[in-house]
Amino acid sequence: MKQCINKYLILLCGLTILSGNSYSQKDQTLFFGVNVGAKLANKNYAVRYSGAYQDELYYSLINPIHQNELYMRLGDKTYYMPYDSYPTNIRYSPGLVTGVTLGYQVSPNFQMSLDGNFSKLKVKSNFTIVVEDPSNWTSEPVRELGILYAEESRFDGRYNLDYVFDGDKARMILGISGIFTAWRIDEHFASIRDYNMQLFSKHNPTNNFNNKVSGMGWGGGINIGCEYRVNEKIVAQIMYQPYQTRVDYGFTPSKKLLLQHDLTVRFLWK
Repeated sequence: MKQCINKYLILLCGLTILSGNSYSQKDQTLFFGVNVGAKLANKNYAVRYSGAYQDELYYSLINPIHQNELYMRLGDKTYYMPYDSYPTNIRYSPGLVTGVTLGYQVSPNFQMSLDGNFSKLKVKSNFTIVVEDPSNWTSEPVRELGILYAEESRFDGRYNLDYVFDGDKARMILGISGIFTAWRIDEHFASIRDYNMQLFSKHNPTNNFNNKVSGMGWGGGINIGCEYRVNEKIVAQIMYQPYQTRVDYGFTPSKKLLLQHDLTVRFLWK
């Protein structure tokens, strides 16, 4: 990924010099705009919401308060966690991205911009417990399905260097971006029969089973898209932005390549 970004940077520098010589008559201008799109987050960062990261789910289920409540909701029956209780393929749902852009048109073909984008990611999966039912004479255990739910907020600050190729109304875009990213857990709970058990405390992070409820990191990515001039003042840009970051989530995923993807539409006044 790093070698690929370096190659794009060299290419952009060369194109910038050429565009500056060819189109020096074009006035340099500031521009601004709004962004909307979708974030496809890497599922390896969602593993921490499985409840197994620091046994948050286990400790919640053996909490005496929760045990008493679930005992009544299960019809005066006890329960235990089987070895395969935790979900194995937990992932994020696509999240909505909204934000703003402030940029500078260096030449007709080269632009620099700063994006500030916010997104909300959701995780929904299932876990199981085994209900001990003395009246069950079958060989199969009685399993009760529970829900795991989480919400995560993210902020991504991007510094973009983009080259816009010549064209009539539609013009191709190629660029790179440096990224600052920050995250925060907003919700994380387990639920059985409509009874919710918080797996972290919003109000007292020092007493969480998992103390890491927010963090930040850095990274880089590639910008690929096209630009279409709507009218004399407004330009629409459709961008595909794969990127890689190093983020402090309190744990280290087993994989090294953890690509994430933003699909963004910018409406720019320039």
